[in-house]
Amino acid sequence: MTQEAKGMDEKPRPVVEAMAQTLKVLITGFEPFGGHQRNISAEVAQLLTGLQTVADPWTGDTLHLLCETSILSVDVDGSLATANRWRAGERWDAILHLGLCEQCETPRIERLARDHINMRLPDNAGRQLVDDVIDGNGDRGCWLDPTAWRKEAFDTSFSVSTDAGAYLCNETYFRTLSAVASSESNPIPAPCLFVHLPDEDRLSRVDALVFVRQVLAHLVRPTPPKTIHVMAAHLAIDGGLHVVTQRPVGDTDVGAWEYPGGKCEAGEAWHETLHREIQEELGLEVKPVRLLGTWLRHHNGLVFAVHLADCQWAREQNGISLMAHDDWQWADPRTEPTWAWAGRDGEFYEFIRELSHNQVEDSPS
Repeated sequence: MTQEAKGMDEKPRPVVEAMAQTLKVLITGFEPFGGHQRNISAEVAQLLTGLQTVADPWTGDTLHLLCETSILSVDVDGSLATANRWRAGERWDAILHLGLCEQCETPRIERLARDHINMRLPDNAGRQLVDDVIDGNGDRGCWLDPTAWRKEAFDTSFSVSTDAGAYLCNETYFRTLSAVASSESNPIPAPCLFVHLPDEDRLSRVDALVFVRQVLAHLVRPTPPKTIHVMAAHLAIDGGLHVVTQRPVGDTDVGAWEYPGGKCEAGEAWHETLHREIQEELGLEVKPVRLLGTWLRHHNGLVFAVHLADCQWAREQNGISLMAHDDWQWADPRTEPTWAWAGRDGEFYEFIRELSHNQVEDSPS
């Protein structure tokens, strides 16, 4: 073989290798609505179509992304589009929904989709739902922790929100999170996030594009390398009372209070972890229902991603058996606790209190 022929034969190999390491990302925006002639979310999404490179926020390594963009209609079909594609078997390594927030001064990262719809104006198909639920199974959290993002890694300031509104943005986010979490995943689902962008008179399209690229880097690498995934259970009864447990002598944070659960084992999906851990720790059969939120914790040189999930009592049971803790109590989200929390579990409690408060406010009078 001549040198020229050898070179021609070898040329495609690095391309194939690079493509094998490319992450697939779906980015969506919305068509104009409510009298707007343009929608910055659609314009930014379209600008990101194709191959992109971003820096891993934890290591600085270059990440290659193949970005597919989809412009969603502002109606029920648009809210279901991504969820339906996922349920039909399409897969991405990450999903980023973009939307317009007319009142926002800066971008807003949404860490929760609420099971609530209250449309202040009809969608583009004329639908207008008032004080309704989306599926009645409760709010949905995302499987990453934007509160752990370093603000200095972004050129634009942003806020983190637990209220994505009650219009199509929230509905779309809710439906996608529900679909992604319902599929088999090991140990946790692909990251999905919703970002609200201000109108272009508050944030230029160029600045919005830079910001979204920085979000993408954190979305496809939501945790540092070698992060340990942990599932924690929110196990409640009517009225909001829920189980918290006290760490035993010999454990880290001895005497502190926490939400029961444990590490995801190899080959184990998130809901399987909760089934196993709650059986092993409390002797209870539970049915994991939905994620509430994720928190990163750095401890003793290790990084833990703790995912708090709502669980139902699977059947009438004899009671709690303490097999890994010194004590347990009912935590009441209507009150301030007096005990010390392990890790970031106190933030879990405050998050649940906030959700409980929102549910009261959202209840029709």
